Parts: sequence; structure tokens; C-alpha cells
Amino acid sequence: MSSKVNRRRFLQSTPIAAVALPATAASGEEQRDPSPSSDRLFRVGALNVSIYSHLEAVWAPLLNPRPDKQEIPFTGMRITHCWEIDRSKAESFGKTFGCEVVEEFDDMLGKVDGIISGGYYNHPWNHILHEPYLEAGLPNLVNRPLSNSIEKAAKIVELAKKHQAPLLVPSSHEHNDAISRAKAWAEGKEIICYNVTNSFDDYPTHGIHAVYMACRAIAEAGNPVVSVAYQAESWHRPPGVVILEHVDAKGRKFLGTLHQASGSWGTMRIHTQDEYGGKGFDIHVGTGYPYNKTEIWAPTLWAFQKMALFGEMPQTFEQIGHKHRVFMAGWKSVLDNEGKPITLDEVPEEWESPVALPTHPEDNTVALFEKKFGKARRMD
Repeated sequence: MSSKVNRRRFLQSTPIAAVALPATAASGEEQRDPSPSSDRLFRVGALNVSIYSHLEAVWAPLLNPRPDKQEIPFTGMRITHCWEIDRSKAESFGKTFGCEVVEEFDDMLGKVDGIISGGYYNHPWNHILHEPYLEAGLPNLVNRPLSNSIEKAAKIVELAKKHQAPLLVPSSHEHNDAISRAKAWAEGKEIICYNVTNSFDDYPTHGIHAVYMACRAIAEAGNPVVSVAYQAESWHRPPGVVILEHVDAKGRKFLGTLHQASGSWGTMRIHTQDEYGGKGFDIHVGTGYPYNKTEIWAPTLWAFQKMALFGEMPQTFEQIGHKHRVFMAGWKSVLDNEGKPITLDEVPEEWESPVALPTHPEDNTVALFEKKFGKARRMD
């Protein structure tokens, strides 16, 4: 399904002077002044704001502080428009955070400077929801997971490349000081093995945190993943173990284990010959306001704001594609290969992972998306 609005029609029908494009947008026209002295806040269009979403739960209060909650703004951005598949929930979000609710997902074109998508259930349709905004060259933050197939994810990445739209596909567990330090420490070292833990209830919503942590700190330090094995009695109940096979610059292979259990924000321990017992990196939530916001939740928004203003992506398109393939290989292993290793190339491009969550049996959000955009794979 293709969006009813394309880039050419958008640029022809909207006065460019009224649209604040990021520095990398291929408009050739007036661009927003990214300097700290700019007198206008960066306008955010919010998609998927309420249902199983980081926006309503944690991000929106940092962007649009509520005076009655004694909140302060943590960024130079404000949500000005929003859309949710359930209109009533969008209305509630709009009233709470003082933003305009739009009827259709692409109705924010020409009204915002960038897009943040905060939900989970939308991910099989992200290639539709973000298409018009990527075609317009706007910066897009797509909360994890990126998609439920490699083919759909590749479409998103190719659109972003073609139209020079900066793209961020984050986990809050990879954009923090602990994992940044882990990556810096791992670079140039001969890793023997490593282990990661994160709090877990199901693979696609929280198990993915450990996958992204490992890709950020280990793979991006020069050790790409070549295969994934995911062993668990159930992908929607702890415990579970994901085993990542890496290869370093010398062609040497090593393994990392991602332990999915309850009660851990996120930890990483990297082992080398020279580091007795391994080097540990722990994610902490922060104690009291504002540290309970700045340690976990705000850094992702700061990364997006810097990317949007200056056009520098925290991860390359190739790194985004790599971590998505790792995520999909874990799915393929646990669902179709009895937990045995699957190489990244063995996951068919068109193969789709499930989206409905057995832990939320009464949620009708998948049905709402399927009614509007078409079917996505359900759990057997």
C-alpha cells in the first residue's frame, strides 16, 4: 500500500518557506537555523503516541512538560501534532500534551520539522506510516522494532537514503553512557566472549534491547554478527538465551550471550585476555528527578535532536540494517529452527515475524492496523 501523498506532490503543494527541513533535506531552499539562538522550537509530529508507546509513557513529558506535574522541558523540541490508530486515545494524548490531533497519519506534512514514532504494534506497517515523511526528507525516529521483515525494513532505509532523510532506530538501552563506554572500551580489543542481561517479558518489545546493546557496543566496535541462536521455552516469557556469533577484523570468531531475565535494566561484561573477570558496564536508571529521566529516557531524544538539526546520524544506514537482520535472525531461530543457529543471510527477505502479543490477549490494536493497512503475521 502506497501513501496517498508523495514527495513531489508535497513539495509542489506546500510553500517551502513554511516548511522547516533539516540540514540534509534535498530541498535547495530555506533551511531551519540549527544554532542554539534560533528563536523557534523544533516541531515534532508524533506517530503511535499512546498504545504500548514510549511517547505517552516517557518521551512526551520531556518534550511537552505539563505544568501541573511540575515538569521541565529537556529538549528544544515540542510535539505540535499527533496521530494514533485509535482516535480516542489520540484525543486524550493531544489534550494532555497540548498538541493538535490529525485525522490521517500523513496529515502532519508541511506542519512539522521531524517525526517521532513511539509505539510497538505499528512496526509491521512502519514502511507505510513513515513513507511520506521520508519522501519529504524529514528526520525520523522509529522506536524499536523497525519492522517485522527484512524486506519492509530495507524499504524504509532505501527511502531514507534516496531522500536524504536522517533516520534513528533506537533502543533506550543503547543510547546511554554505559553502552557508549562499552563500545569505546571494546574498540581495538581482541574479545574472547561477552554477556549481556536485560529485563524481559517478550522478545520483540524488550528482548530486542539486549540485541541492540550488543550490536552497538560489540558489532559497531568492528565485530559484526554472523549468526544468531535463540533458545527459550517461550519467546514471550523469561528466561531465554540469545547466542550471537561474531567475527572480528582478523576473521576470528567469538560468541556473546544475551540473558533475558527479570529485574535488570541492562548489564554488559566483556572478556579479554588482559581483563581478569571481564570489564563490566551497567545501565542505571538514575535516582530522583531529573536523573531518572536523563540516564535512560532523555538521551535518545537528545540524539534525535542533534541528528535532526545537524544531519549526523548516530548509526549508519548499514548499521541500522545490520542490527535489524540480527533481530530477525533471533526470531527465525526460536520460531522455525528449534533454537539452533541461523546465519543472517538465511532469513528470507519477505519472511515476517509475529506482532500480536500473547501477554496482551485482549488488545485490539493489531486488528485496527490490519483493518486499515492489511494483514500482518500473527502467532500460530
